[in-house]
Amino acid sequence: MARQTTSYEARIRKLEAAQVRVKAMSTRATLTSKPMAEVLGVTWNVLRDWCNELDGFEQSGAFQRGGLGHEWIFRPRKTVTFLIQHFRKLLAGQEKKSRTVAETVGVSLPDQEAAPSLAELKDQVNLTITLVGAAERQKEYVLAADVAAFLARYNQQVLDGIMGVRTSVDPNGNLPASVRASVDAHLRSVATAVHAGAMKFIEECSTGAGLQQAGTG
Repeated sequence: MARQTTSYEARIRKLEAAQVRVKAMSTRATLTSKPMAEVLGVTWNVLRDWCNELDGFEQSGAFQRGGLGHEWIFRPRKTVTFLIQHFRKLLAGQEKKSRTVAETVGVSLPDQEAAPSLAELKDQVNLTITLVGAAERQKEYVLAADVAAFLARYNQQVLDGIMGVRTSVDPNGNLPASVRASVDAHLRSVATAVHAGAMKFIEECSTGAGLQQAGTG
């Protein structure tokens, strides 16, 4: 799927505005591709990508696929309803992930505040790291075990990302076997080096060489 460049909150707001417009239409109304995209406030290319990539979209009965001289036919109400539900589900997943990361690194998010995107959370994490450094200088130490656990999970995500590069670059296996083998070997080498460095740092944290356990300073 194309990279997400619009926040889920903004996407949902646009879809809710579209929902108001389609409610004024007949329940049996249909639209072809470009008019449907205009109602949604997106380009036809974006809408077509959703049709091709969103699980359950076509099966929902929201549209009939076009091609070979036949128009795409959309049912506006079903289309908007499905998309709102889809992006609300993605938003809920993002909020859960953001809160998990925030809890891991000690960033406080008020219950009534919507969890930020991971990009926004990054700024809060950087601020937290700065504050932790100041606290450490004042002999208020973070728990090394907690930091080590977070780094272990983060390192695994990095390794998964490295080893997924070849699949992203060549999803259909079109590269020659020799090239795939060379790429895989290089990625394994990079992953091994990253893993070794992370494990060394985690060991230092756990043994007190990098961070002291709370109450031992």
